[in-house]
Amino acid sequence: MHIASNSKHFNKASRVTRRPIQFRILDPQHGSDPQHGERSPRNGDRHALGPVIWLAMLRLTATMFGSWYIRQYIPSSEYGVWWGITIAAIYGIAIYPAQIQYSHFKRINRRLIEQTLCSSCRYFNPEGLHCMQLDEIVSEDYLPCHGEGWEPKSFEDVA
Repeated sequence: MHIASNSKHFNKASRVTRRPIQFRILDPQHGSDPQHGERSPRNGDRHALGPVIWLAMLRLTATMFGSWYIRQYIPSSEYGVWWGITIAAIYGIAIYPAQIQYSHFKRINRRLIEQTLCSSCRYFNPEGLHCMQLDEIVSEDYLPCHGEGWEPKSFEDVA
């Protein structure tokens, strides 16, 4: 089995209509047919909120350990400088990248949040793309209740 880059094997029409996939498996029986052997998108390929939070916590923890390590080398008279550096590092290393990732998450999932059946249901949590009734994650291709448990949002929920 050979692995090749898709950019060489897509014709102009398929490049316009589809997002290119990084790699594709070439099957000798099917030649260079670009439709055969492509990796199908999985539910885990979409951007989720969990990794955004996890990476922010990981960066915050690393920043705190780094600042405590640096504290040993700063004299006591410069304690205010250490706090300034620590606060700037927390914002620059942990908070700001998390804000960028969260805005990317909202932009990528805007269609799911605004235009699906789940988005008009009272049990839908748009912050985590989560059905609170069935405790499952919603996607464009998967509705946890298949529309049977859908209840419209009340006027109090919308306002």
